[in-house]
Amino acid sequence: MAPDLLECEAHGTPTRLRCAEAGCDKPICPQCLVKTAVGLKCQEHAQVIAPKFDRRAQRSVIAAVALVAAAVVILSVAVFNQSSQPTLAPDNTPAPAASGEGGAAGRIVPASVYVVNIDGSGNRTLTNRPLAFDAHPAWSPDGRRIAFESTVEGRRAIWVMQADGQGLRRLTELTGAAVETAPVWSPRGDRIAYASDRDGNYEIYVVGADGTGSRRLTDDPATDSVPSWSPDGARIAFVSDRDGEPGIWAMAADGSAPARLVPGPADPGSKPVWAPDGRSVAFASDRDGANLEIFVADVAGAGTVTKLIASPGLDGEPAWSPDGSKLAFASDRDGSPQVYVANRDGSNVVKVTTKARSYTPAWAPDGRQLAYIYDPAPGG
Repeated sequence: MAPDLLECEAHGTPTRLRCAEAGCDKPICPQCLVKTAVGLKCQEHAQVIAPKFDRRAQRSVIAAVALVAAAVVILSVAVFNQSSQPTLAPDNTPAPAASGEGGAAGRIVPASVYVVNIDGSGNRTLTNRPLAFDAHPAWSPDGRRIAFESTVEGRRAIWVMQADGQGLRRLTELTGAAVETAPVWSPRGDRIAYASDRDGNYEIYVVGADGTGSRRLTDDPATDSVPSWSPDGARIAFVSDRDGEPGIWAMAADGSAPARLVPGPADPGSKPVWAPDGRSVAFASDRDGANLEIFVADVAGAGTVTKLIASPGLDGEPAWSPDGSKLAFASDRDGSPQVYVANRDGSNVVKVTTKARSYTPAWAPDGRQLAYIYDPAPGG
């Protein structure tokens, strides 16, 4: 285990997070933390108050989507359990404002899937469901469907809808208290890989696009999460801490031959993503210091790792455009997470969204739109 990682007492998960309660300082992982206005706390010391962003929480927001350092904590009647990190699911569902874009002070507003044109125009919501936290959108290769995760039925499961937001249906079964997250389509569009803790810890699973044939691909005591298909469909990259620190691994599409794909550490929520040519993988890491930055690893040649996008803020959640000429990503460089687009070499960074707390971009196959998550603050 890396020197700065501690083991959560309740779940045995490596974590850098500690309870902010005075005198507690207990190591907490995404399964047991609660986001409060005065920091992240263990469930024992959590207070029923609306959250606000701090730097430790923002780091996981931008990394998102990860299962070890990210969490979505949502309020039931008594406990506010909504976080800005939609990779781990809540145990309860929120009581959101009806509009989905704000409400009375102190009320909880659900996160929703939005789409926007790459020039920033045409912004609209696709999901806006009371008592739902919808996250991690993923466009099907034919552009007709979007997979995402949702808590609408009280547990985080994988859902699919048409690209216009119609035809919503749950794809995976609700298995006890299991959390199922981070869906990604196979290049042929016939399967969806995702992460689930249904068997006790997070593993990578795959299910048919029609919801049949779900099966586990990984089987390791460590946390395996955030899958990404290679463009030829032969391999799946994922984040794992099976050798002591979070890093980028890859395996055959049938789950065989897992091996570290990128040398060195990655953020637990780094969201690795293959370039369309299959020769490189973009991911987020703080390997050069305290800030989260976006790197690209050459996985078809010498294995070199190059820093691509950096700022005084936190930059993460990279997503390649379909032609490989651009990268979308989330960043809080202007004070709060929003979605940006840059050229492949990291130049010409342009903000696409206008609402704070926008993240997890996903390209439409035609390269003209981005799906993303808007997670408005209570009372926002």
